[in-house]
Amino acid sequence: MAHALRRMLLLPSLTLALVAGCETAPEGVQGEESGSDLSGIVMEKDEIAGELGKAQSIAGTEGAIKQQQAEFLELSAAFEERYGKRLDGVELTDGQANLLKTMLSAEQDVSLKGLLQALIDTHDAIDELEATIDELKAQLPTPDIVSRGDAHLSLAAEYLTKNHGLDAKEADRLARRSLLTDNLAPGMEVWHFYTDGVYATTVTQGTAKVSPYFLNVREMRKVKTERDEAMALAASLEAEITVLEATRDQLRADLSSLKVRHEDLKVERDVLVEDKAVLVQADETVYFYIDTKRSLRQKDMITPAGIRLKDWRPELFTDSLDLREFDSIEMFAADFGARRIRGVKLLPEGMWQEGRDYTVRLNESGSKATLQLDAIDRFKNEAFVVVLK
Repeated sequence: MAHALRRMLLLPSLTLALVAGCETAPEGVQGEESGSDLSGIVMEKDEIAGELGKAQSIAGTEGAIKQQQAEFLELSAAFEERYGKRLDGVELTDGQANLLKTMLSAEQDVSLKGLLQALIDTHDAIDELEATIDELKAQLPTPDIVSRGDAHLSLAAEYLTKNHGLDAKEADRLARRSLLTDNLAPGMEVWHFYTDGVYATTVTQGTAKVSPYFLNVREMRKVKTERDEAMALAASLEAEITVLEATRDQLRADLSSLKVRHEDLKVERDVLVEDKAVLVQADETVYFYIDTKRSLRQKDMITPAGIRLKDWRPELFTDSLDLREFDSIEMFAADFGARRIRGVKLLPEGMWQEGRDYTVRLNESGSKATLQLDAIDRFKNEAFVVVLK
């Protein structure tokens, strides 16, 4: 906290103007040469001076928040290394804050307890600084929110004409005598203060991704404390880079996770497609085993008298027919060591009826028999034994 506030005090006021419309410049202020030396400006309106000071405090507090966010990210990296749990971004959810407090109360290791306390303190410090900004804003007039293409000069002139009735020429004159900045970014807040011919303005970061200091420091020339400002710039850039790198790393991690999940889903999809194909094929397939009546009795598969199955042997049904493409089976006597085929019977008996579910065609010599499956749906995902008589 103290480190962040010390950094905050290093941030200079970037855009400040206090202009008396009818009075000459105070002694010691020499136009262009002393335009960057704000110590020579005489604050004649205490009310404006107070409000301007509050607006400048907002800019400083914004810088302090950046420092605290950078410190929080360093601490969260140490937390992840120690505990294997990740804290996302620079804002804690209520659940994460409660988790840290619970871990703090249960942790016995002094060094780890200190790490947890530092995380909580840094988070609380950020909340306090943000609350300070909200409190200051509540005491000030509503600022202009910068949009793409806005210029400080036009915003100042528009404020003076619309809010205080100055004509365009006078408003432009006062605006041009102010310390304006050409470097605005969308989301920045431009503050205006005017009383009895005295106009002041300043710019704070607001919701912009970069601070006014970050943009204006590149334009600053001939400043007395160049070394200090360079150090402040380096610290500000380092803090902003730390935050941006953390965001980038999180996005990369999310992208990597999504890619892995995408590949997993592709594998799952391919497996489901294969499973579906197998199930569909099985549902549209009939399995069968063909043999002569004599051979089946020798194998003890049918009863000695009559033609009935004695037991069911699933391992025999290695032949199959895809009913989506075929509906008949051709059998040749020679393939089964028989001289001729006199008839065909399907087992188990009673499941299918010849003439209704299937038809048998024999050639004149009996050397070939064709089993025609007529009731296709009754054979789907079934198995039968073909007995050659």
